[in-house]
Amino acid sequence: MSLLRYLLPLPLLALLPFANATAADKSFVGGGGIVRLSYASSLTPTRNFAGRALMNRGWRQMWDGAPVGRGVGIVRFWEVARPTNGQGQVTELIQVGFSRSADVVATCGTAGLVSGSARRLPNRMLGGHRWTVYTNGDAGMSQQVNATNLRSVINGACYAIDRVTYAVKAAAPASRNAPTQAVAAARMDAILATIKVGGRR
Repeated sequence: MSLLRYLLPLPLLALLPFANATAADKSFVGGGGIVRLSYASSLTPTRNFAGRALMNRGWRQMWDGAPVGRGVGIVRFWEVARPTNGQGQVTELIQVGFSRSADVVATCGTAGLVSGSARRLPNRMLGGHRWTVYTNGDAGMSQQVNATNLRSVINGACYAIDRVTYAVKAAAPASRNAPTQAVAAARMDAILATIKVGGRR
C-alpha cells in the first residue's frame, strides 16, 4: 500500500478512504427487485418479523392495536447494543415492508397516526419519492420503544419503513463485544439513507 501511495496521483489518493468505506458495505435487493439498499457488512438481512412486548409482529408497525393488514415483510436489520444511558440492552432496528391491498393503500399515510403518542413530522424525500413521516412509541415493564415511521404509496403499493429503538433495562447487559448504541443507531440510519423503491433512478 505504501508503494501504491507513491504511484497514485494526489486526486486518487484522496479517494482511497471512501473506496475502503464503500467496500465494507453490501447491497440488498428485495420485493421482486423493487427495493434496493446498502448495509454494513457486519449486519445480516432477515425476513424474521417477530414482535416484542411493545411491538406487533409483521410487515409494518401499528401503535393503536389495529391489525397490520395484508402485506409482506421485505427485510429487517437489527443489532443489540450497549445503551448510551442506563443498564440492560437496546436493539436498534430498521425494517421495510409493502402491501398492494386496496384497504391498506387507501390509508397508507394515516394508519398508525391515531395512537396517543403519535406525532407528525415533515414529509421526507427518500430515494426520489415523498414519504409521510411520524414518530411513535410506548413504555412499560422496564421496556421502552421509540420509532420513526415512513409511509409512501409507490406504483400502487403502500411501502412502510420503520426505524425502531427498543430498550430493555431489565435485560442482561449486552455483551462486551456489542457496539455502543450510537454506533448501532448510525448503522441503521445509514441503511435508511440508501433505501430506493421502484424503478432505478
